[in-house]
Amino acid sequence: MLKGPDLVADTAFLTLRRKMGYQERLLGIVRRDCYEFQIESGEPPVTVARLKRFLNTQTLFYNRNKHHFRLRCRWEGGTLEEGAPGERSERSLSSRVRRTLSQEASDFHGGRAEGQGILTGNPVFRTEVLVEDLDASVKAAVARKLESELAAAPVDVPMLGVCWDLALRARDAEHARSITEEIVMARKRDRGLLANPNYQGYRVLGIQRLETLQAGPA
Repeated sequence: MLKGPDLVADTAFLTLRRKMGYQERLLGIVRRDCYEFQIESGEPPVTVARLKRFLNTQTLFYNRNKHHFRLRCRWEGGTLEEGAPGERSERSLSSRVRRTLSQEASDFHGGRAEGQGILTGNPVFRTEVLVEDLDASVKAAVARKLESELAAAPVDVPMLGVCWDLALRARDAEHARSITEEIVMARKRDRGLLANPNYQGYRVLGIQRLETLQAGPA
C-alpha cells in the first residue's frame, strides 16, 4: 500500500458516499496490491533468497520509495516474514473510520446530518475483497518472469489483483457481504464502482466486525 495519500481510494470513497448513495453505510476504504506465488523448488531457502533479491531490485510489484510492503514466505520446515506489519491496513482503515464518525457527529450536532436512524444501533464491519483481471495471460506473464528470475519452475500465480478493505455499517456479517458485493461490481450507473464486469472478477476474502469502534453518535 502507498506510504502517502492514496488518491484512487480517496476518490472512490468520496464518489461512493456523495454520488452513489452510500453515505450512511460506507465509513472507509483502504487499497493495496496483493500477490500470491506458488513456487516449486528443491531448495526453498535458496529460492527465497533469490526472490528477496529480485524484489529488492524491481518495480514490477512495488516501489520501496512509494509503498509499504509485506513479504510472507512459507515452506516445509521454514518461514520468513519481512516488511510492514500486517496490521497496517487495518490501522489505516480504523483511522479513516474514526475521522468519518467524528465528522458525522459534528454534522449531527450541528443539525446537518441526514438518515440518523441508520447511524445508531448498527455495528461496523471490515470486509476484504480482491478484484482481479479475468485475463489469465497476465498471471501467466508474471509466472514466466518469476521462473526466469528465480531459476525455479513451475511457478503458479493464484492471486494477482487489488485488495480493497471496506468499513461498513451493517446489521450483521451477511448484510455487510451484500453491501460489499453491491459496491464492488459495476452493474448500473449508480451501483458498483471497484470492478468492471467486462474484464474483472472479485472474491470476498473475509468479513470481520470491528469491535473497538462505535457505530455512530448516540
